[in-house]
Amino acid sequence: MNETHTTVRGTVITDPTTRRVGEDSVFSFRVASNTRYQDRDTGEWKTGGTLYFSANCWGRLAQRASGKLVKGDGVIVQGRLLTNEYEKDGRIQRDLEMRVTALGPDLSRMDVTMRRAQPEGPGISPDGEGAGQSQGADGVEDVMEIGSRDADDAPEGRATDSAFAEAVRV
Repeated sequence: MNETHTTVRGTVITDPTTRRVGEDSVFSFRVASNTRYQDRDTGEWKTGGTLYFSANCWGRLAQRASGKLVKGDGVIVQGRLLTNEYEKDGRIQRDLEMRVTALGPDLSRMDVTMRRAQPEGPGISPDGEGAGQSQGADGVEDVMEIGSRDADDAPEGRATDSAFAEAVRV
């Protein structure tokens, strides 16, 4: 098994699933990442090869991402890239998996508003002070509404909301 840490920008191509493995939650989905280049002779944009892999989020990341990501969402995933070998029908098979350590929306494809996650433990705010929401310099809560629009897919003047961006907490 070979292990490499990497960051990939891609698209969720399957409906994500959540399952339990022992005490942990695992949130899984498939990602496709295409290369695009401009042909020097014709000036035309072309699509190169496509990288496909399974992405698996564990623990707290799985809990936060579960139910927020949908097929078609643009994502940026970071983690350990692994190759797995197994035998199927007498043949050696290989697949590519990423153990995701960070997950976020691709802001070049989506408009997203996020809300900061509350730290673990009673009475602690994100700024390290007493209980409750943190406040910005102007005294306004440091919470932003959640919402996403993929301008490329929406009709003119109307955007679509993504479940991923509606509830992602960072």
